Amino acid sequence: MIRQGLGLTFACGVAIFLSSCGHDQQLVSISIDPATQTFGAANIPVSADAGLNVQLRALGSYIHPPVTKDITNQVIWASNTPQMVTVNSTGVLTATGLACGNALVSATVKTNSSAGGLSSSGAIVTGSMTANVVCFTGL
Repeated sequence: MIRQGLGLTFACGVAIFLSSCGHDQQLVSISIDPATQTFGAANIPVSADAGLNVQLRALGSYIHPPVTKDITNQVIWASNTPQMVTVNSTGVLTATGLACGNALVSATVKTNSSAGGLSSSGAIVTGSMTANVVCFTGL
């Protein structure tokens, strides 16, 4: 009689343990959803955009086994133009109302160990998205 459960196979009362291939799960890339976010309109003054916000999600792609996970609260968020848009530690992107144009928003993870706790020298994995604040043209 063969019985399966919890990753163990029992054949005639003998337990057979299957070992993994020896690789641990590794983060290989980060994508941000949405990939682009636009605030405002050409007929609205930029100052009126202050406080508009959207929740970003960081999605980590792993190998061994291949899987995608929501890692929004595990990344370090940053905006290259904080006078235009800011992003907080939980991924909320907010227009400041002070400037218009395009900004690059990034989500970064520095990995010093694998998901299984194996030590490594570390790697930096970064994903980015574009935030746009439409400039007022008075139309």
